[in-house]
Amino acid sequence: MRPFPKATSNPQISPQSLSFDFDLSGELIASNELGADLLADLGLAFPNWDQFRTQFANRFPDLPFDLDGDAKLGIIVLTSSSIADPMELEFERHKKGVTICLRTDGTTALSTDGDLHIALSSLNDLDLIRAVSEHAPFPVWLTLPDGGIGWSNERYKTLDAQIVRSSGDPLAPLFQMPDAGSEPNKAVRVSLKDNAHNRTYWFDVSRTAFKDGFLNFAVDIHAVVNAESAQRNFVQTLAKTFAHLATGLAIFDRNRQLVLFNPSLIDLTELRPDFLTARPNLFSFFDQLRDNQVMPEPKNYANWRERIADVVTAASDDNFSEIWHLPNGLTYRVTGRPHPDGAIAFLFEDISAEISLTRRFRAEADVTRSALDALDEGIAIFNAAGVLQQSNRAMVEFSGLDEGGQINQMTVHDITRVWQARCRPSPAWGEVRDFICGETERETWNTELRSKDGHPVKLQVSPLASGATLVTVSQVALAPAMQSKKRSPTFAA
Repeated sequence: MRPFPKATSNPQISPQSLSFDFDLSGELIASNELGADLLADLGLAFPNWDQFRTQFANRFPDLPFDLDGDAKLGIIVLTSSSIADPMELEFERHKKGVTICLRTDGTTALSTDGDLHIALSSLNDLDLIRAVSEHAPFPVWLTLPDGGIGWSNERYKTLDAQIVRSSGDPLAPLFQMPDAGSEPNKAVRVSLKDNAHNRTYWFDVSRTAFKDGFLNFAVDIHAVVNAESAQRNFVQTLAKTFAHLATGLAIFDRNRQLVLFNPSLIDLTELRPDFLTARPNLFSFFDQLRDNQVMPEPKNYANWRERIADVVTAASDDNFSEIWHLPNGLTYRVTGRPHPDGAIAFLFEDISAEISLTRRFRAEADVTRSALDALDEGIAIFNAAGVLQQSNRAMVEFSGLDEGGQINQMTVHDITRVWQARCRPSPAWGEVRDFICGETERETWNTELRSKDGHPVKLQVSPLASGATLVTVSQVALAPAMQSKKRSPTFAA
């Protein structure tokens, strides 16, 4: 006995139809025997309107969502969304509800098979799948058991018309896939030469078994191949550039593995090429540097790993730069720089010559300074801008200022005011300012001044290279009582 009532005999309903009666609330109230058979085969126990519509909406998408009692009464005939579906649906509204009739076009036998209904419901999806396959922007084709081509989509046919086979056979398969059949679902990179447009197409072709043949899918990877080629060329260019650098370079990736180094790194660190090509991690790299005495020996080896961790952190923040004084007398500047994607680059520069030159220059400067301080004459050197660059102890004493403090970086206007205050009035100070500032002819000249206490002082102004000027003050004569190792009161007062 069926779980829902059968419809009463209605002469308007063809016996070759499946009929269903729903009330205005959407409850199924009756069906004919064929309709009951279909619902039973679909496993629908007394379905309401929502369940019924969900089951048939894929075939008849124009079915209304609800049964509105105020809607216009009458009959509407709905056709299936797929032309392969032989049935149509009659939707009749009346005062007590709706009646649904499913019938064929008269040329096809009526069936209540649930599997057939499911198959007909999927016809619309099959049309969609067919359209997607046909209009896909990449080639799709079916390979037959004999190696020939069965079905193919539009993109495959377009390429087939453009590509000239290397074998000269226009019927040969477009994609030559060596041993592809032995490894299904594995992508194989294949190139096609378009002689008409002087272009090479690159594809990743994968295949899957289908009946006795294979379904093939070719994905265009032309942009990927170009990017890989550009990357290789870029890396080769960098490698050639790095090979001629005198600075040692070591680049570690985000996993702290060595990924790139140049020959100068081998020369500076004495690390073995086989060690570097084995891609050591950063800790092993610095451990080997320590073993080779190419970095300062840590005071506490127990904290060595923490030290390296600090180096990595500083390099990641672009804050690592150290001077390493090695036991062999060399001096290296080691700099850490962050790189994209978490990588770190370390630069090793041999600055031994620079350090030696700096030390030698400093030593010569100290000797020159000592020599100037040993002179009895006061000496002041001004640059082209009129700023005091250097003076000796005698000039500091004459000026009455603190050595290394007040007198440093004073301008010619400032220092001449100091000198003028310690001597009797003279127009020479204005001439000194004009000479140093370049407002007069630059020839050596001298004059004699008098200090406040009447002692004679000789002033001499001489031009130097690069627009600099030398100003010298010295005592003309000493009183007999002052003939000793002490300086004249003129310079001390």
